[in-house]
Amino acid sequence: MLTNIGIALPDASLPGSTIVLPLVYGIGTALPVLLVAALLAYSARSVGRAYNMLSKVEWWARMITGWLFIAIGVYFNLKYVFNVPFEFF
Repeated sequence: MLTNIGIALPDASLPGSTIVLPLVYGIGTALPVLLVAALLAYSARSVGRAYNMLSKVEWWARMITGWLFIAIGVYFNLKYVFNVPFEFF
């Protein structure tokens, strides 16, 4: 009778489908959320590992750069301040 006036009820309101369709709808809407949550958790773990690796690389880069600046500073001081002759080439 409702279809005669243009009102269509969802299939879940029909007898026998009150459990199946909401269950399928719930699973269908939960899967993308679970997928995105898993991807975020995995990428956060990967970002954490990458950060730990980059912090080790950054420590070595700071050490190498610091010692290089010290060596260049000593060289320039000896060559230009104390006039020590250096003949490398």
